Amino acid sequence: MAEYIYVFPILILLIMGAIQFGFIYQTKATLNYATFSATRQGALRNGSMSAIVDGLSSGLMPLFAHSSSSGGDRNLALLKNAWKLANEQVSNPKITTITIVNPTSAALSAYGSQSETGNEIPNDNLMYRPTSLAGGMSIQDANLLKVRVTYCYRMAVPIINKLIFHLVVDPPGSSPDIKTAPDILASEGGGATAKPCTGIDDQYRIPVTAEAVVRMQSPFRNPGKWVGP
Repeated sequence: MAEYIYVFPILILLIMGAIQFGFIYQTKATLNYATFSATRQGALRNGSMSAIVDGLSSGLMPLFAHSSSSGGDRNLALLKNAWKLANEQVSNPKITTITIVNPTSAALSAYGSQSETGNEIPNDNLMYRPTSLAGGMSIQDANLLKVRVTYCYRMAVPIINKLIFHLVVDPPGSSPDIKTAPDILASEGGGATAKPCTGIDDQYRIPVTAEAVVRMQSPFRNPGKWVGP
């Protein structure tokens, strides 16, 4: 009985930790697909940031949708609500950061003059175009759309969420007042409040990042924002 009393709390923490990391892995897998979906939408719509946001919102819907046996209008309402919740998360710059890594603004400036409109990277006859470099890359490489997404996932398992947050995301600072476990768990921002995923309405979040590369299916234009939403 004495040994069980010692081991039981540790066992509970291990189980709760496994559950939380399972949720994080699920979020990572969903974000991988969502990022690919968002990049594909961008490739189809001239690299527009709004198109990428729409694709990412649709891809993240599984995190906010729950199955229902009601069918019909009930399921449609659930899907609409899931998209709304996902779009709110994607549109919040504190929670989601979308970066168009490639092509760069320098590549757009370099190849824009070769297009019919003068403000886009040509997308036709790429295999016959020269491979010389301009703006730091060839025109073939400039037609590869690469998007990086960092999403702050909200951890939900009690105790473990605080532990992971204060060990990985925002470790406590070097203040001599922070000495005990309760002080550590209450020390959000002890390192620096500018860190990603901190200061979001007392929520314990951890950054999850995914990247995707898709060849442009339309001429790349100025996306409006290179870092969004």
